[in-house]
Amino acid sequence: MSDQSTSLREDRFSPIPRYWLGKERCSPWALAKVTRTDPLTVSLGVPLPMGLSKTPTAGQVIAALKIYIALVAMADDKKQERNVGKHCLRTTYEEIQLYLKLSRAMVCEGLKLLEATDAIERLGYKPLVYRIKGLDPDRADEWKGHVKLPKGHLFGMRRVSSSYPIMLSEYPKRGQTAMNGLVIYLLLLSVCQRDTNVSLISYDRMMERTGLSSKNIRQAIDLLVNHDLISVLRVTNESTLEAFGLPVPAQALKGSPNVYLIKGVKGRRYNERINTLENYAALTANHQATQDFSE
Repeated sequence: MSDQSTSLREDRFSPIPRYWLGKERCSPWALAKVTRTDPLTVSLGVPLPMGLSKTPTAGQVIAALKIYIALVAMADDKKQERNVGKHCLRTTYEEIQLYLKLSRAMVCEGLKLLEATDAIERLGYKPLVYRIKGLDPDRADEWKGHVKLPKGHLFGMRRVSSSYPIMLSEYPKRGQTAMNGLVIYLLLLSVCQRDTNVSLISYDRMMERTGLSSKNIRQAIDLLVNHDLISVLRVTNESTLEAFGLPVPAQALKGSPNVYLIKGVKGRRYNERINTLENYAALTANHQATQDFSE
């Protein structure tokens, strides 16, 4: 991938398809759920979902989700488009290993999971050529629109040197909490407001979508905050939403949802306004809005 051809400015974002993020049978959260399959069920010969031949580990799912995010960003590149076509990319195991600091075995397992769950389509081998499914409006069976992936933020280190890995390389490689964190991150991207970096969603809705407990969600969100992927603001009243310039939908405050700020996604109306809790605090002070920050 040519970093020069992708213009890795700070607020650069890439389209990530709703296709995989919104599927009921195959999705990041459906894949994560398989890791919690009862071993007794497997021993009795009950088929695993999505045609998987074995129960993936949390580490393998983490690798898959990291690789998916990286591939989506890599496909958003004029040089890739010229070489292998729109919404496609040409890469190697070594390049993915460099970007994410994963072992070759984990890269292999992660790619297999992404193919099995219908997130990507392999078009070639040596080198690897993939198509990101769900980005082509002409494919009616896949097209569901797209949301923003903060490529500039995630690939920021590569503005310094093309030999550097991407930001996700420092994110944990093992454990249920780390896996849940990436699941929640992709869920927040899928509900992010179109022209802002704001996702408004309640714990109840996250539990419904992911099958995680509130405790697991909280731990996952804490991990995302600690790794500079999101910031969190507690919604306490309508003034908080108004300070963002967001409409107050019916039932918006039911269950006291949180506002999640996706680091690195800056919409047209917010280019120079909000991207961190500190910026938000300054902005809302001007609006004389009240808020309660949650770590």
